[in-house]
Amino acid sequence: MAFFFVLLLAAHGAAPALGFTRSDFPPDFVFGAATSAYQYEGAVAEDGRSPSIWDTFTHIGKMADKSTGDVASDGYHKYKDDVKLMADTNLEAYRFSISWPRLIPNGRGAVNPKGLEYYNNLINELVKHDFPQVLDDEYGGWLSP
Repeated sequence: MAFFFVLLLAAHGAAPALGFTRSDFPPDFVFGAATSAYQYEGAVAEDGRSPSIWDTFTHIGKMADKSTGDVASDGYHKYKDDVKLMADTNLEAYRFSISWPRLIPNGRGAVNPKGLEYYNNLINELVKHDFPQVLDDEYGGWLSP
């Protein structure tokens, strides 16, 4: 986490006290962030999401500290603030994973409309803040072949 913070400071141009700035990185270096759905979203029992393998694993007490992802970072509710923070710190890329139990709760069949709405809203928020500009520049947009 400390390394991420240092990179974040460098991306924002605020790391001179640490001895380096963004200009110390190659011009094509992309500063970004990534999240794992289980560690980020939380809201494990909301809007039709079914239990995941990780929910089962943690709920039977397999984690040494007995933690679960039930709340996690609460990204399900705080994604707008998180995207704004990434934009405000000049990050250029963001990679996220999808919680399949949120999107397809039965593992097959119908898509959960609330899960689809969440990911659609997240993507819209990313686009609103000019993510993924790097991919847009390179490939001409999301719909490029």
